[in-house]
Amino acid sequence: MEFEEFIKRIGDFTGIDLTKYKRPQMQRRITSLMSMEGYPGYREYLRDLKRDSVLLERFLNHLTINVSEFYRNPSQWDVLVERILPEIIRVNPRPVFWSAGCATGEEPYTLAMVMREYFPGVRPRILATDIDDRVLSRAKEGLYRRRVLLNVPPTQLKKFFNYIKEDHYQISDDIKKMVEFRHHDLFRDVYPAFCDLILCRNVMIYFTEEAKSVLYRMLRDALRPGGVLFTGSTEQIFQASRLGLEAVASFFYKRVS
Repeated sequence: MEFEEFIKRIGDFTGIDLTKYKRPQMQRRITSLMSMEGYPGYREYLRDLKRDSVLLERFLNHLTINVSEFYRNPSQWDVLVERILPEIIRVNPRPVFWSAGCATGEEPYTLAMVMREYFPGVRPRILATDIDDRVLSRAKEGLYRRRVLLNVPPTQLKKFFNYIKEDHYQISDDIKKMVEFRHHDLFRDVYPAFCDLILCRNVMIYFTEEAKSVLYRMLRDALRPGGVLFTGSTEQIFQASRLGLEAVASFFYKRVS
């Protein structure tokens, strides 16, 4: 069995379209894991993935990139607080925010903390989505190790987290209630509409150029006119105007009316 047939079969029974991911990177990850599991070829590996739920879970965990932290790239959050959010709130005092590809929840919870800390009178709707139900369950639990909290200011750590034991911290119920978590496939599911801010950070780097072009257009359409897309630090959009977007700061793009 060739790699192309393998990923097609995987897509048929998991619903995850691996053809949208960069092939060299994806093939290396799969063949490396397959070798570690002791399988000589794709056919045998596929057979057992269909039979063994534990093996399938290891496979999906290996492919899904869920590395995150609170206040990832802090200087970009400073721009969000000082320049982007005040303008959004001026236009819409009940804004809608969407964290697309939220992984274990650090990003949408950071946004919720920002709103409580700097804009306490505003009550936004914060939607957080991911294709991986396992990480969504962890996000809803809101339990984190100290290493992902290193960028959280001490005052916010004290205010918004409860120390549990060893190096584990629990997000406060007040912050947890601000975020609505939901399963969502960026390639298959209907997008939210009229978002004021979409955070889609460190997600696009794994996709092909064709897939990225499609997704950026869909994300643009999910923004209200004047709404802002916040991308990752390695995901600068070149020729954004062709997508109906305008750069308003590094990694921030406004939908053109």
